[in-house]
Amino acid sequence: MRITEIWIRNYRLIRDMRIRDIERALILVGKNNTGKTAILDAVRVALGAGAVRTEDFQEDFSNIEISVRMSLEEEDLIRLHRGGRVSKYRRYEAWLEDFKRKLPSFQEGELSFTFVANREGKVRWQDGFRKHNPCIAQVFPPLYDIDIQRNLEGFQSSLLLLQENEQLRQMRSGSCMFDTTRQCSHCFSCIGLINQKTPGQLNVLEAARLLDYKLYQLNLDEFSRRVNRIFRKNGGQEEIRYSMNRDVERMLSVTAEIYHRKRKLLKPIESMGKGMRSIYMLSLLEACSMEDSFEPGIVLAEEPEIFLHPQMQNVSGDILYRISRKNQVIFSTHSPNLLPDFNSRQIRQIVLGEDGYPSVRQKTDISVILDDLGYTAADLMNVDFVFIVEGKQDKSRLPLLLKKYYAEVYDENGQLFRTAILTTNSCTNIKTYANLKYMNQIYLKDRFLMIRDGDGQDPRALKRQLCRYYEERSLEDVDRLPRVTEKNVLILRYYSFENYFLNPAVMAACGVVASEEEFYEIFLDRWREYLHKIRSGQQLLEVMGRDFETVQDVKEHMEEIRIHLRGHNLYDIYYGKYRDQEEELLTRYIDLAPREDFADILDAVEGFIYFQNRRKDAKINVSRACCPRE
Repeated sequence: MRITEIWIRNYRLIRDMRIRDIERALILVGKNNTGKTAILDAVRVALGAGAVRTEDFQEDFSNIEISVRMSLEEEDLIRLHRGGRVSKYRRYEAWLEDFKRKLPSFQEGELSFTFVANREGKVRWQDGFRKHNPCIAQVFPPLYDIDIQRNLEGFQSSLLLLQENEQLRQMRSGSCMFDTTRQCSHCFSCIGLINQKTPGQLNVLEAARLLDYKLYQLNLDEFSRRVNRIFRKNGGQEEIRYSMNRDVERMLSVTAEIYHRKRKLLKPIESMGKGMRSIYMLSLLEACSMEDSFEPGIVLAEEPEIFLHPQMQNVSGDILYRISRKNQVIFSTHSPNLLPDFNSRQIRQIVLGEDGYPSVRQKTDISVILDDLGYTAADLMNVDFVFIVEGKQDKSRLPLLLKKYYAEVYDENGQLFRTAILTTNSCTNIKTYANLKYMNQIYLKDRFLMIRDGDGQDPRALKRQLCRYYEERSLEDVDRLPRVTEKNVLILRYYSFENYFLNPAVMAACGVVASEEEFYEIFLDRWREYLHKIRSGQQLLEVMGRDFETVQDVKEHMEEIRIHLRGHNLYDIYYGKYRDQEEELLTRYIDLAPREDFADILDAVEGFIYFQNRRKDAKINVSRACCPRE
């Protein structure tokens, strides 16, 4: 669930501002007093997490209007249905039909609404069909707010609550055991089912319900009958019901503290400095995002870099990028250190227009931003060729391949010589863009190769897409970028770099597996266990049109496996236990493997004269590679 468009009118400094095509991340940059904080607060207000104050109105006290367009995916709808929000129907199809009836502005996967506040303090959410639709507020995603003071209390408690499993959430909400959309009425119809179990078989919720029942019997049952008898005797018509309050909130609360190991001292987490508090809040959010029970939401952060050393600013930028994979992240910043992992479409410049009111530039001037980033060409000085690779692991594996096939790649100290390997999260993010820009400035021009994972997709289509992307960026940034041609882009034939190290014969020769047969047997076992369930496994099944049933099936489809199955999952099965010897093993693997195994990489590298002149004439011992270890 994410905001795709927001239109703010008459809110604080903002007279009329519309931000369209918002992605998983929205980064607001600009000078002070241009309205960045007002945009963050407008999101809070529109989603019911902030209040409108008198000073938020403009001089003429026109109504504040904040229009939002929000994307809801299938998994968001399933989550809303499971929580009984908007509609109480148990069957999903009936629920969805009722959902669309109650929220008529939900069309083609997007919900549109406008928050309106007037000077009398009245607020409403209108959707173009009703002046106020209370169902809109039931759809709002969780808001994880990292405010300027780094207040922990509300932020931490809401996240820690999410770590509870479904049973604890039912205990806290007081819902019925049989129907989570209804409140427990203490009818105790569930006790018959609970009594059929032994104490050891009871889950937390069942044990709590049994405790309720026993407490009610001991303390309230007879007393309730006596009160009702006397009440009716004295003319009362209704029935009085009592319930025992076990103070679930206090019983289920989680306390976080700082423990100093050397001093063996526990301190309240609030005593943590604001800088480390920022890192803790982001770390907590990242950890929670990894849980299956986590409900993705919108993360708001005002200047995440304040209180942080520049190195820690880089860390916080990395964390925000990882968080944005599952959540929508919206933050303002003055620091260049938070931007490298994001792409230009996710950054919006907020400026003051000629009329003195804040506005958003429809076309982000990346050159201006990059000049402010503090990027320099220092890392690229004294370099003749640059590789840009996706992933830190590729940075350590690619040099092993270069060392095998090319001379003058390493100096006498074992360091890369006049060759740079730069890592990036994406070939289209700001960091890659900046590196290309500075390559052009120091006359590296076209002496670079971007290597991107195949991801089981069409390599030619991916290559055209990447070249077209930089062609469009060049039109926006005249004479600042080198021309990115197909020669400068390598889309790996296999899913990722790891899959080039999955030749069973070579692995057996290296001692990674005892024999080729063992490789196939291990694969078949893991395939049946879980590999067939992951997304790339499902894609592989679609390509093959059949399942793996025997070792022979695996042997016959090794090429499809390397192309379509996610390398990280597969590589770790065989190499995971050799972490301490990984470089040594991979060096031996490359030494034994036939050149054909790495042909697409080496052919792309040798497309440049720089490497053609440095190719070694060493012969490859193919016969050794094809024979399993005795």
